[in-house]
Amino acid sequence: MSSSSIGSARSRGGRIRRRGATARSPVPYREQPMEYEPAVYCGQCGRKAPRWISWSAANPGRRYYACVEAQVVSHGFVEWHDGPTSPFLRVLLGDLRDRVWQLEDDAAAICKDGDATVGALCVEVQKRNEQTGVRKGLLLLFGIMIFVSGLVVGMILS
Repeated sequence: MSSSSIGSARSRGGRIRRRGATARSPVPYREQPMEYEPAVYCGQCGRKAPRWISWSAANPGRRYYACVEAQVVSHGFVEWHDGPTSPFLRVLLGDLRDRVWQLEDDAAAICKDGDATVGALCVEVQKRNEQTGVRKGLLLLFGIMIFVSGLVVGMILS
């Protein structure tokens, strides 16, 4: 373990960088915030609390529950799912988070550059990303059609 990796987050200020008004996750969620069991309910309003991932400097990567009403009513229901992380993991996760954000910023700056070759490459990548989304939608539609057809055939045969 190098000493430069431990001090690197602190040398850059050690605080979370925000884009716009809120911070965003540097990686996609593996599950949706309400798709977990067993359910955790808010003690104030009784609603199921979504599970989020913190990317703050103090708790990077740590999952927690926070009531959806906390933004409106401000009754402050927050419960940690994971235990505290070690100082080493906090610094490591913070460095990785910052690196992902830096790479995203660099890619966006390159795509906005006036270079025709790079611009064409960015357009091609964007098209492929859009095509992938369309393909997933079509696969889902075909899967539903096959399922419904199977149900109809099953009802006819029974």
